[in-house]
Amino acid sequence: MKPLSMLIRKLLRRLPHMEPDAEVGNEEGWLFVLRRIGLAKLAAAALSVGGGIWLFLGILEDVISGDPLVTVDMMFHKGLQGLRVPLVDHVMVAVSELGDAAVTVPVFMTVLITLLLRREWRSAGYWTVAVASAQASVKLLKFAVQRSRPVSIYEGIEIFSFPSSHATLSIVVYGFLTYLVCRGRRRAAQVRIAGASASVIALISFSRLYLGVHWFSDVLAGLSLGTAWVAFLSVAHHLRDRDTRGFPVLWVVALVTFLTTAAIHIFLHHDVDIVRYAM
Repeated sequence: MKPLSMLIRKLLRRLPHMEPDAEVGNEEGWLFVLRRIGLAKLAAAALSVGGGIWLFLGILEDVISGDPLVTVDMMFHKGLQGLRVPLVDHVMVAVSELGDAAVTVPVFMTVLITLLLRREWRSAGYWTVAVASAQASVKLLKFAVQRSRPVSIYEGIEIFSFPSSHATLSIVVYGFLTYLVCRGRRRAAQVRIAGASASVIALISFSRLYLGVHWFSDVLAGLSLGTAWVAFLSVAHHLRDRDTRGFPVLWVVALVTFLTTAAIHIFLHHDVDIVRYAM
């Protein structure tokens, strides 16, 4: 956890709105973080960042070295493919389409424009960095690892499976959006929003396994990497966030965009995707 501690200390040195008499030494800095975030949330964030990175690196090592996790991947893949039925196929294809760029990109752009119109420059910057860096990391990892998919139905860099783009991008886009939307809301509302977001992310991730286009370790690696990144950025943003009231309209804009683009995308591409993902 030493790298995480160093990152937080560097962040604290740049806080512009700390009290004049508050030094950013080890003790004072951590006390400020505890006051700002709270012990429980800070512990959860540290566990998410450290645990996510640790899990991702462990999976990466196993994939490269061909450790027993690869055997689990094969068993998981064969087991799910043996359970497939046409009706569930249609549902899972539709769920998987929720994580396609045709849905996530409009959501990203709409949220970005909304933040810019409200002159929330920092939030817009964090939002852009979160999504852009996640996308770039996935592409770089796919190229570096070059792990073959269970089936060959894609072209270009997407012929490689590790890590899952859908799992990584869905948790970064919908996960960090959940953090932005939940600012200033009551705990009950936060739980409902987080639960709905987690359900969408889990369903998208499972759909990639069910449709047989990813190994289990691909999806798990994407989720762990995305979780660590979202947790770190959320803490970093919150430490310097002055608008703790949040923005109630943001979730309406994001939800309308999500539902509209998802409906259009599924309507236009579902029949083609059913053939693509056929057993």
